[in-house]
This record gives sequence, C-alpha cells and structure tokens, in this order.
Amino acid sequence: MSKLKLSFVLVLIVAIVASFSVLSSCKAAEEAAPAAEELEAKLAEKEAIAEKLQKELEEAEAKLAAEEEAGAYDYYYMLKESAMKGEPYPDAPAADHTLAFTDIMGGIPFCISVWNSVQDQWKLAGGDPDKLYYADNQYDATIGLKNADIMLAKNPDALINFQFDSKVNSIISTKFGAAGIPIITVDVPCPGAPFMGCNNFKVSYMAGERAVEEVEKMGGIDKLDAIVLVQFPAGGEVLMLRSEGFYVAFVDKYGADVIDPITFRVNDGAGENESASKAMTDIMSKIPDAEYVAMTSINEQTMSGCIAAIQTAGRWDSDKWFIITMGCDDVGKQQIRDGLIDGAVAFYPERYGEYLVPASIALMEGHAVPPIMYVENENITKDNIDEWYPE
Repeated sequence: MSKLKLSFVLVLIVAIVASFSVLSSCKAAEEAAPAAEELEAKLAEKEAIAEKLQKELEEAEAKLAAEEEAGAYDYYYMLKESAMKGEPYPDAPAADHTLAFTDIMGGIPFCISVWNSVQDQWKLAGGDPDKLYYADNQYDATIGLKNADIMLAKNPDALINFQFDSKVNSIISTKFGAAGIPIITVDVPCPGAPFMGCNNFKVSYMAGERAVEEVEKMGGIDKLDAIVLVQFPAGGEVLMLRSEGFYVAFVDKYGADVIDPITFRVNDGAGENESASKAMTDIMSKIPDAEYVAMTSINEQTMSGCIAAIQTAGRWDSDKWFIITMGCDDVGKQQIRDGLIDGAVAFYPERYGEYLVPASIALMEGHAVPPIMYVENENITKDNIDEWYPE
C-alpha cells in the first residue's frame, strides 16, 4: 500500500469509528422502526463518504506514481541513500546552508535520539555545527511558538519542526511560509509541510494485533475487562489515530458490539509522565473491578506514568495488564526487559535524521520531497529485543 493510500486510510478510519459509535448508541433501539431507518441513513452516508474518499485516493495515488516515475524525488533519495549508509553526502550539500531544529521536549530518550541523529547527518552532509540551530519546546505550546519566532529571526534555510500542538503548527506554517522558509514537520502535521514520522494508524493497529495475541493466549476476549486508550487530543486528529488503531484491531477480531462497551479513552493532557499518572488514576476509578486490561499510549513516557499510577493503587499485575507502547526508545526498551510491558512498536528515533536532513537539504536546493516520509516499524518484544537492540 502506498504512502498516500495509508494517509487516506487514516481518514477512512475516522468515518469507520464514527460508524461504530452510531451502532453502539442505537443498539438499544434496534427494534424501533424510526431508529432503524435513521441508522440505515447514517450508515449509507458513511458509505458515500468512503466511496468519495476512495476515488480521491485513487486519483492522488496515480499522481504520486507519476511524480515518482518522472524522478521528482530523485535528489532526496540520492541523499537519503548516503544517509542510510552513514557515508558523507556527495558534494557536501549542506556546506553553505543553515538549518533550524525545534525539539518537542529535550532530555527525554526519544528526543535525544532524534537530535543526535540530526546532528550526525548534518555533519555527514558537510554542514557546519554552528549553523545547526536548536531550541527546546519543553512540551509547551507557548514556548514552542516563541522558539519558532526565535528561529525565524535567525532566517535559516529550512526548519525541522518537532512541536506537539497542531494549532500552533498552523501559526508556525503561516509565519515561515510568509518568509519563504520551508518546513519539514515531525510526527505532528503542519499545514503545507512535508510530514516525517510514523503512520499513526498503522503502528497503533500493529500494537492492537499484538495485544490481541496476548488476549488469545489468556483464553479469549471474554476474560478481558477493559481496553484503555491513553490519548493526546492536543496533538490533533492524526496523532489521535496512534491509539484508535489499537481499538480497530480489537473490533476487527471480535466485533464492535463486544469491544465498544469495554473501551475507555483517556485524555492524558500533556503527553508526559505526570499528566498520564493523574489521568490513569481517574480512569481506574471508573473501572474499579477491572483485573484484565489491554492498554496502549502515545509514547513510553506516558506509559511510565500510567504504570506508576496502577502500582500506587495496588492494582498492578503484569500477567493481567497487556500493554503495548509506541516508540521503543530507551525507556521502552527497559520496560520490555523489566517485564512491565508486553512489547513496543519501534519508531527507530535514532534514524530520524536519515529522513530529516536529506529532505531539508533537498528543499534548500529547490528540489521536491515526498509529502509523507514514514519510518519503518517493527513489533519489539522480550523475545526479539536483543536482535534489534543488543545490550
């Protein structure tokens, strides 16, 4: 499946999830004719939307195929080949350029890996370390906007924007667009900017499939008391799909009528440890008798807070909590080795620079880059972690 097809599938899933909600809310009134007619009308509307999106998908896919065949992204791919091999880029293309990088939150393992990767690739591209500008957004939308203004004043040749708030990203896009400075956005979409990161629905669905395996080993869905999706609405609709795919994997296996009543969505507020702990404490009060729980979150920092809350409440049992996280950074690796989680979908943050720096340089030089640059992913478990990350 192409990158554009996957991105359109994300939109389709929103419609599908909405349909599930309609089915659930109307279940009690299925025997009433007016309610049944209303349900049919709503489902027909969803089908029409899906057909329209499918047509748009086919048109967009044909356009992308034509662009790739015409070699529109050849320069980017040429640079990326050197990046993946860890070799100096041909002709040191970054030598006369400046690059700005705003970090979503400096100091946490995932972001450290991303920043280190960007620095390494900038050097391989012949860039001057003093012309690679850095700012820490500290997981704060206000600081993120201030940092963007600081970077704008430096007038870099391109910006790598790693910032969590989708609304702030719209402002940043407008400001940098007016200045003629191209943006590559990381993990959270930014209007008009090429996107680099994970396919959020895909990785979440992978996590759900992995959790389903654990549930089946336990004896099946009848033993599961709850499914908890620890979400981050401030990141926007696309980032929400990093947990919704988990839900859809369960629905595909067992049906919405079984899964909807036991699914709980949690807003963790800021996508970090402390806020996640508070959110988890709140959700546990709503499922006081739940013993067997499947759970996912947007990253391992969030899951650390959730696990701490569960342990503090005296409800922790690693044999009864089926947890799959996102990212597999250093925190996630340790959680797997310690038996706190059943696995993580790896994003390989240590490779992000292999996409970001070639794309930034391509834009600096006036070349096109793919509108979506997805990282490869893998389910990492205790059985295969040493294969991917030997100690």
